[in-house]
Amino acid sequence: MQKLENLVRRHFTAILLLLLLGGFATVLAELLITNHVGGTQLVAVVATVVGALAVLAGFFVKGTLRHVVAILLLVLTVSGLMGMRQHAEAASEEAAMPAALTLAADYQPIAAQSAAVARTSQQESTPREGGEAAPPPLAPLSLSGLALMGAVVLLAKQDA
Repeated sequence: MQKLENLVRRHFTAILLLLLLGGFATVLAELLITNHVGGTQLVAVVATVVGALAVLAGFFVKGTLRHVVAILLLVLTVSGLMGMRQHAEAASEEAAMPAALTLAADYQPIAAQSAAVARTSQQESTPREGGEAAPPPLAPLSLSGLALMGAVVLLAKQDA
């Protein structure tokens, strides 16, 4: 066990960078699997790729360039915060939609009213693209967290 501990201590920064690279790759895979590539959603894909490349660069950069890469990762945390805001807005708009449909159904004849209620319940139970009922409001924070951890690791890294 002592040998393993010594190995981890000697290569701690490289291990953390590998774990961060794996985290960015996992987020990228999830974005591509859920078809998160249209319009402003592409920002998340680009930010994830940039984050992965920055962490990869972290293995090699030294001195001032290492600080520049750390700052780039800090800037990437903003994209996750913006994504969280977008997801929260989309979820609140979606939550308001069934109520509006129900109000509209109140002013229709009985036959049309039952059809509107059926459509509303079908929309509530039908998952959106990617299999989710609404965009997960905190999911973009995974990008912010990875980028922030990457910046901290690069600031702590000692130049060899």
